[in-house]
Amino acid sequence: MSKDFAINPETDGIQVITQPSSTKQVYLNLIRTANIEILLVFPTINAIRREEKIGVLDELIRAAKRGVNIRMLSPEDDFIKIQTSILKENNIMVQKIETSAETKFKLLVADKRLVLVVETQDDTRSEFTEAIGLATISNSKASVQPYVSIFESFWREAQLYEKARDAERVKDEFINIAAHELRNPLMPIIASIENLKDDIGEIFMIDRGQKMKEIRESLDSSLSIILRNSMRLLQLSEDILQVSKIESGTFKMNMESVDMNSLIDQVLSDIKKKYTGQKPEVRYSFESQLGKNNSGSGLVCDRSKLTQALFNLLDNASKFTSSGEIEIIASRRNDEILLEVKDCGPGIDPMIKKRLFEKFASGSEKGTGLGLYITRKIIEAHGGRIWALNNMSGKGATFSISLPSNLHHKDSGLDNIPPENLGMKKSMQFYGS
Repeated sequence: MSKDFAINPETDGIQVITQPSSTKQVYLNLIRTANIEILLVFPTINAIRREEKIGVLDELIRAAKRGVNIRMLSPEDDFIKIQTSILKENNIMVQKIETSAETKFKLLVADKRLVLVVETQDDTRSEFTEAIGLATISNSKASVQPYVSIFESFWREAQLYEKARDAERVKDEFINIAAHELRNPLMPIIASIENLKDDIGEIFMIDRGQKMKEIRESLDSSLSIILRNSMRLLQLSEDILQVSKIESGTFKMNMESVDMNSLIDQVLSDIKKKYTGQKPEVRYSFESQLGKNNSGSGLVCDRSKLTQALFNLLDNASKFTSSGEIEIIASRRNDEILLEVKDCGPGIDPMIKKRLFEKFASGSEKGTGLGLYITRKIIEAHGGRIWALNNMSGKGATFSISLPSNLHHKDSGLDNIPPENLGMKKSMQFYGS
């Protein structure tokens, strides 16, 4: 301990240190003279950078080598990862913490008998003595014990958080492996079933007797059931992979100029193909108010993902509509393209209305509740909005999407932007002329 700030071990006391240079000296001396344990909290990333410059990390390694148990709580970036890996190699225990803008103090407890609390006055400064304000040092049990308790609480919280992150990583890895392993055998199964249906059709064309017709119809029905359920499993695996990518931040956008009329026509063709023979009393219609030949129907978007989003909405409408018309209306409103999907089903269940676009919210016994969640994420990644309301007629619901139509494609910077960054970058670089 420095001469100016020595505390009589026989007397409990708290002392205020006003000079940053004295605080630096006391700080280093506490580490150098600790015999049993050091508890240390770094409030910010910049704090570690400053203190590495004045030799704090080197002193901690020396203390560890002489047998002092050291536990450290610290935020993390690439620089700190390198430093903490060195500390861990020297038997210093380090736990990552999340810091907030309100964190303004540095904490050091030596041997559970001395506590140093340092105020962070200006965290943007690169020098230790320029960044800190007042400090207090105390050997009072009434002061030391509460700080020890605070540190232990932070430590346990950091351990629980790390365990939760490990569990999340394991879960994500399992989901990715399971979804891929589920999809891989399904693709040849589906292709084989489709080929088998064609082959059976050709075989039974040879004999058109009633008995053979019945056998053919029975086989065709069984194969159709297998094919339909295989397709459901394939869609489930695709949805699981999409959700995993969304939540891990690897969900990427590939932007291009797209004619919306053409895109919607293609989605309608796909949905009709899916429900051929299943929904004979359901009709589909498309009304476009966007103009033709890309003059008013052009949009910069990720074609495949927007196709998926619109298909999900039409698929959802088809599941809940037993008869009547499902309408798609495309129009322009100021700088937005508005897409509406209207159905004639029972409407949105009030029980799930508030969480309609959340994961696993489904009003269908066969639904997983992932389709609308993925759709919302796709639309939001485009800088758009999605909402749903029951129709005024009391029958059916309308799902609406608005997408910014003044988004311009630029080859540099827009492709493959993760969704969490896309909205911000678009507003800065890509809206307007």
